[in-house]
Amino acid sequence: MTSEISSSAKLTPASWERTLGQVIERIIQGKGRVLLCVTGKPGAGKSTLGKQIRKKGLVGIPPRKIGVIDDGVLSIPFFGLFKRRIKSKAGIQDNLSPFDQYLKNKKLVVYVNTKPQLRVERCDVVLHLRCPDEERKQRLIKRELDGEARFNCTLNSPDDVVIPADHVFDLCLVASHDRAPQAGAQTALAVASIFIEAGFHMVNWASRVADC
Repeated sequence: MTSEISSSAKLTPASWERTLGQVIERIIQGKGRVLLCVTGKPGAGKSTLGKQIRKKGLVGIPPRKIGVIDDGVLSIPFFGLFKRRIKSKAGIQDNLSPFDQYLKNKKLVVYVNTKPQLRVERCDVVLHLRCPDEERKQRLIKRELDGEARFNCTLNSPDDVVIPADHVFDLCLVASHDRAPQAGAQTALAVASIFIEAGFHMVNWASRVADC
């Protein structure tokens, strides 16, 4: 394995689950377990995506084979109907060792954190979530009392992937992100042209009525 940070490849909202699942499945075949780090700025959607993976799984990887550690908390089944929360927050790079006993039968371990490199030396795959700043701001304001202050603190903070990994993927699940600037304008123009054309026909109709 290399200790270098791989260049990122962009995933699309339509195919990210399939692509990510296929890559992880290939790695599992070679080494048995994969560590996936989900990272990005606060409000980018890391926890939501981590929960989705935990509940739905990925292509070729069922939920029962996946363990998700979100900011130092691992949720595991408890008596079938309940979830037990295992908490272990560390200020050192321990490679998630306190969770080892709960992850013995897992093929995929997902670590959700803004700065995974502070706890994990390296990982197999990084999924870097991005989000437009205005959307991220609204999410933080909605969920946290000091959301706006937190947004302002992270607005100009670095958002680079710094943890060594074999595969790095870049993903934005917000439809407006990376859309061509002309797309919205083209839609607006199309709607406007419909109304203009309708108005033109109404004027012609009114003129014909007046002539009768």
